[in-house]
Amino acid sequence: MLRIWKLMDTKTIIKIVLLIAFEATGFLILPTLSSIILNESTTSNDPTIIWTIGAIMLVFNVLAVIVATFSTKMSAKESQGLGDTLRKKVFNRIMSFSQEDLSKFGPSTLITRTTNDVMQIQLVTMMMLRLIIMSPMVMIVSTIFAYRVQPELAWVIAITLPIMAIFLSIIFKFANPVFRSLQGKTDRLNQVFREGLTGIRVIRAFNTTNYEENRFDDANQDFRNTAIKAQTILGLMMPTMMLTLGLSNVLTFANGAGLIVEGTMGVGDLIAFSQYGIQILISVLQIAMLFFFIPRAQVSAERILQVIDTEPTIQDDEQTVPLNVNGEITLEFDHVDFGFPQAERPAVQDINFTAYQGETIAIIGGTGSGKTTIGNLIPRLYEATKGQVKINGVDIKDVSQKELRQYIGFAPQQALLFSGTIRSNLKYGKPDATDEDMWHALEVAQADFVKDLPEGLDARVEQGGDNFSGGQRQRLSIARAIINQPAIYVFDDSFSALDFETDAKLREALKPETKDAITVIIAQRVNTVVNADRILVTDNGEIVGQGTHEELLETNELYRDIVHSQTKGDDVDGE
Repeated sequence: MLRIWKLMDTKTIIKIVLLIAFEATGFLILPTLSSIILNESTTSNDPTIIWTIGAIMLVFNVLAVIVATFSTKMSAKESQGLGDTLRKKVFNRIMSFSQEDLSKFGPSTLITRTTNDVMQIQLVTMMMLRLIIMSPMVMIVSTIFAYRVQPELAWVIAITLPIMAIFLSIIFKFANPVFRSLQGKTDRLNQVFREGLTGIRVIRAFNTTNYEENRFDDANQDFRNTAIKAQTILGLMMPTMMLTLGLSNVLTFANGAGLIVEGTMGVGDLIAFSQYGIQILISVLQIAMLFFFIPRAQVSAERILQVIDTEPTIQDDEQTVPLNVNGEITLEFDHVDFGFPQAERPAVQDINFTAYQGETIAIIGGTGSGKTTIGNLIPRLYEATKGQVKINGVDIKDVSQKELRQYIGFAPQQALLFSGTIRSNLKYGKPDATDEDMWHALEVAQADFVKDLPEGLDARVEQGGDNFSGGQRQRLSIARAIINQPAIYVFDDSFSALDFETDAKLREALKPETKDAITVIIAQRVNTVVNADRILVTDNGEIVGQGTHEELLETNELYRDIVHSQTKGDDVDGE
């Protein structure tokens, strides 16, 4: 927590402390002034003193309220600013994560850490700024004032304080582990809810709505029961405080009445002592609450710092090499291996090929043969564990990721669109793209349907592009990849949702766009790869054949099996 609190502005914290100190002083002097009024009203007939002291009380009260308003606003601004800083740091760190890094956490817990955990930090920070100075000061000063008012009643505070402390320590002992477990159950609830949202089509298709509802109900009820248990334990604090306050008042008034009769104590002094006693017990409760929430915030802080402190597995070297692609361009895989953590064998191994400017390389193979992994290695979404991926002879590990990716147009396997408009999605590929650039990219991608939309480029795109069909999402994703006219195009099975005619038209329209670039097409369908300059056939993470369509039909049995399985022995029409 201390490391996180260091992110706050020290000068602002000092100002808040001074304001709170003044606020506490203004409120604490009121019981003493009220006791003077009561004593004077019973012993003197001069109303001037009473009105004078009353006016002083009013001034102190107004000033204390004004100062409290400013200090509360500054505290809220500082705590919310801390939350803003933490969310930015977590989000920026997540954006630098590789796929391997993301898999260590999982989406649901990252969302929880960015929202719920940060809110816990904000809550405790606000409490700290308000109470860490106020409560101890109120408790100490109230104790001093109470003792000065009537030392003979000091034993009442000496009895009630330990009683409240014992009760609170017992409550916190049982409440802390319950609240800790609540964090994990929040992760679980978010995970199930997120899976239900993203997989709603699959759930409906397999008619498993009842199963998912039961699964969510289980997670929800588990969270609810734990939350009820936690709040029930925490709810004991108020009755405990009221019981202790009641005991304090009984002892104070029972013994104070005798002192008044004896003439050693005034009525005003008794009221003042009672108010100071209440202030002391409330301050103890506030401090206890603070120390109750700090462990919860500590857990949240550890979870947040775990994300921030995770170094991305893919990082740029301190000294990067510039990548010059203005002239000829080559893409080379030199004995490249890549394996996922804890995997029994590499996902791809000993990948060797070189692609030249103007060449179209297609990669085809069975499911799990390593096609997508090869595509992800080009923009360095994965880091080769062995060998080198080179562009113009330069190992891409020596190039900054930002520079590398600006030369690559990437259409991923899942055509993910972002909420916004078609225009905003296309600008992901080229921030300064003109309307002419966008319409041209859409034309090449065969996304003619955009012209039929009333809003055109400003048509709304829902999260994930859910308001478009699979084929429409793929064409928009392809348009986003080609709008910047990169040096290397990577299409990762991004034609799979297109019909054969649209597929053929799109590939034909791409030819003039990619004539000065390298095009890598990863596909399952033979029709998509048949006209490629070179086809790489993958199996079990290895390249088991490469050549043109005709050459592979003659020499590669696996390729022939793929062709025959899709064409039933008929000729493949590349157009």
